[in-house]
Amino acid sequence: MRNPQNLFTLFPDSEMHKSRLPRCQAFFGGLIMWSIAVFAFLAIGSMHAAAQTVVADAGDRQPALTAWESKLHVGTEFFLNRTETKETVEKHFKLMGENGITVVRIFVIWDDIERTPGEWDLSHYQWIYDAAAKNGIKIGATLCTEDPPGWMDMTTFYHQRANLDNAELKSHAAAYIEKFVGHFKDHPGTGFWLLMNEPTKYHEDAATFHAFGQWLQKKYGTVEEVNKHWFRPIKSFDEVETTEKHDPPNYWLDEEEWLDWKEFNVDNLIANLAWIRDKVLAIDSKHPIHFNETDPAGDANGQDVWKEKTVTDILGVSMHTAWAVPPETPEKNYGELYAYRLDLISSAAFATPKKPFFVTELQSGPTIYTGQFSLTPKPQDLTRWMWDSYGAGANSVIFWLWHPRDIGTEAGEWGLVGLNGQSTPRLPAVKAVAKVLDENPALATMRAQQARVAILYDRHSAVVNDLDGKWQSRRHGENARSEDVQNSLKGCYLALFRAHIPAQYVDIDQLKSGEVNQFPVLYVPTVYSMDDATIAALKEYVKQGGTLWADGPTGWKDERGKIRASIPGGLTDLFGVEAAEINAIQPSNPYSVTPQMELGGELWKLPAEVKGGTVVLKDEDGNPFEVKNTFGKGHVTYFTSSVTLAYLKRGNATVHQWILEPALKQAGETQIQMKKGSDHLLFRGLTSASGSAAILTNWGETQTAIILFKGVHKVKNVMTGQQVPVTTEGGNTLATLTVAAGADAVLMTE
Repeated sequence: MRNPQNLFTLFPDSEMHKSRLPRCQAFFGGLIMWSIAVFAFLAIGSMHAAAQTVVADAGDRQPALTAWESKLHVGTEFFLNRTETKETVEKHFKLMGENGITVVRIFVIWDDIERTPGEWDLSHYQWIYDAAAKNGIKIGATLCTEDPPGWMDMTTFYHQRANLDNAELKSHAAAYIEKFVGHFKDHPGTGFWLLMNEPTKYHEDAATFHAFGQWLQKKYGTVEEVNKHWFRPIKSFDEVETTEKHDPPNYWLDEEEWLDWKEFNVDNLIANLAWIRDKVLAIDSKHPIHFNETDPAGDANGQDVWKEKTVTDILGVSMHTAWAVPPETPEKNYGELYAYRLDLISSAAFATPKKPFFVTELQSGPTIYTGQFSLTPKPQDLTRWMWDSYGAGANSVIFWLWHPRDIGTEAGEWGLVGLNGQSTPRLPAVKAVAKVLDENPALATMRAQQARVAILYDRHSAVVNDLDGKWQSRRHGENARSEDVQNSLKGCYLALFRAHIPAQYVDIDQLKSGEVNQFPVLYVPTVYSMDDATIAALKEYVKQGGTLWADGPTGWKDERGKIRASIPGGLTDLFGVEAAEINAIQPSNPYSVTPQMELGGELWKLPAEVKGGTVVLKDEDGNPFEVKNTFGKGHVTYFTSSVTLAYLKRGNATVHQWILEPALKQAGETQIQMKKGSDHLLFRGLTSASGSAAILTNWGETQTAIILFKGVHKVKNVMTGQQVPVTTEGGNTLATLTVAAGADAVLMTE
């Protein structure tokens, strides 16, 4: 059994990106400049419509996307130090090409190309594009429209995110996009455009306040309707402001304003991304567009990857273990928690309309002063992360970064090679993976096998949980967030992942549309806040024959945090149990319901009455703890406490089995299965019309693995080029191999 106390979140938002928790208030006075009003109105007017214009068919960009997806790529970031020369750039790109790098990401630092107003110098970036084309490399250029040059006096350095709601900045940004994209759109080295690095947006100035007012007008229609909900009345949609106090907000705050502000910031980010996208596509309609997320399930932090995917052709994610919290997390957990974030982004990518995804940033070198803790990834760390990425469906893995910055923050850190291109122990390992990809092009035609189990992500519950937890003493740090919902998602995922059961996240829109019906089993972990449409969709899912597993006070509150009359809210007939209140349990005092003292009860007890369900387990007070019910053609298992959170914290085997029960019935239906292997031997199955593959990454000790492929096949480990011993059983193939500690294996059927 593991020590779950060491579980962590990979790459939480840095200080620059941390969620703020503002209070909203209305105020009177101050006229917004006419130009700001025009730009803000146009941005908000297109907020929903423009973001819907990119669909599964990417139009003129489809040929480039198809060509890109025809192979799997290894890439790296090349940061243009100001000490570089044409010769050093050519040297670096030659080395990259020799080591299997086929894609290079760059930052187009605005201050580099417009040091003085109206005077543009693209010569140094010309070196990069020319060197890339010469070495068979494609460039992914990150546009930095939110990082204006120093002469604009909007920030004190780049990477500090000026406000794109500002009309003056947008005007200059449009010129920046036109100059750079227009210059390189036909260059043979051009690969794709990144709209923004790690998109996030949280501003509190006149331009954003005006945009907020326009958003409110679209939502509520009239000032009078807003004033029915908000504590402080407003007189005009042009007079709405948010204020953030440096001290903690007052215990009592206007939740309606706060929730509107949170929802607006997600939509406002999307509107800004859509504005950049449209500017780029007006100049270059043939190359794909992309951006990389930091918080895939981060509605409380102003991000929602399921919504943001409408803006882009390719999704991406940043993955940096050095940002892990807490720093004492053992290395053996790096693999499964990398997989957790990986499956969040891949699940959004796989949702209709399906889109490719990249690991856009992956830590490749040492962190000394710029992570949560010091870390130098081992060569086998990089290769295990790479193979798990391709196994999850990533088309490209791009390292941060090739050689280090030579001055300032991050100087001397993160590099895959030395400042002058000197090799490190990590580079040959990366080259070896690139060689296997090149020699086995069939891997690019394969897709992650269809999961039969889904986990529901409810954006409303995540945001309400952030609000509800503002005053809990268990929250740590000034900017900490209450993460009962997020941690329950993680606990549910890890319970399935450690049992080698493929699972995919789905969001509430997939549930409401019926897309979730392709999954025989749906998990709903601690979703205590949901709207009426989600409740109706859950009932319809089970009525049509689905199996539902849920825990905690499901549906207790609606999407605005308003409590329902009973718990589970609006779901009594579905769950077969009902309570009028919740009994709180301190996090330090979990409880057990079996003689094994499993400590599976977490956060709350429900003094519930049975309303048609069958009680399987009771707590010490005689309250139902596990209840089963039949509804229509389907079945429900419901735990009245947050057992997924209990599992995350303690990893108890009994609790694990409670979670696994409905999924185990589906495990034998997948095309590729791991029949033997510890929970530290991570497993991915891939399928295509012509064959299948299993990717194994070992974060534990040397061990024997047995992989089942449906049908009769020969099996080859393409990492070694050797045939794998197989037996047949019931018309299926069982491949047996030894996987050394820290090693990978890629098995392909022949």
